[in-house]
Amino acid sequence: MTVRDIINMIVVLTVVSLVCGGGLAMVKMATAEQVEYQKIKNVKEPALKKILSDYDNDPVSDRKTIITGKDSKGKDIKTTIFYAKKGGKLIAVAFEAYGSGYGGPIGVVMSINQPDEVLGAIAATTNSETPSVGGIVMASSELRDQYAGKPVDANFGLNSAGGIINAISGATMSSIGVSTAVKNGMEIYKKYKSDILG
Repeated sequence: MTVRDIINMIVVLTVVSLVCGGGLAMVKMATAEQVEYQKIKNVKEPALKKILSDYDNDPVSDRKTIITGKDSKGKDIKTTIFYAKKGGKLIAVAFEAYGSGYGGPIGVVMSINQPDEVLGAIAATTNSETPSVGGIVMASSELRDQYAGKPVDANFGLNSAGGIINAISGATMSSIGVSTAVKNGMEIYKKYKSDILG
């Protein structure tokens, strides 16, 4: 094999690699939106169905992502906003916020009814709480029902801290995590309201 043959082989392999790599990149770009849609549909939609009602659109399709701050490394924090509509009219927005529980982060998705701006409902999306204590809190309506119908500027802290929410006996840390997630969500809504509703 001559040097020329080796160079030709390298050139051919390089061209084939570039074409294949470019093709894969194009497929990934072309399917990225559908992949994201399916991921949200499978992971977030079950929680959205618990907190949204009486809508006739697809909130997973009618969504947008806004930047709601920076993390500790200076990277953008992105929040996905879901829109529930009836007859083309906005009736609620929903999004996820986080708090810290006994076992780690607690994700809570919440809906805010429009135009009256009251908290519609909340549902857990992610948590690492123990099934025997924190898991029961996350599944129980005893805590969740305390949030429904309250205005966005209510004090969603626990009673022990001057708020309006009663902690679940024996699961104070999980109750604090949910409360913190909801408070963080209300802050996001109030601070970025024009972006959310715009």
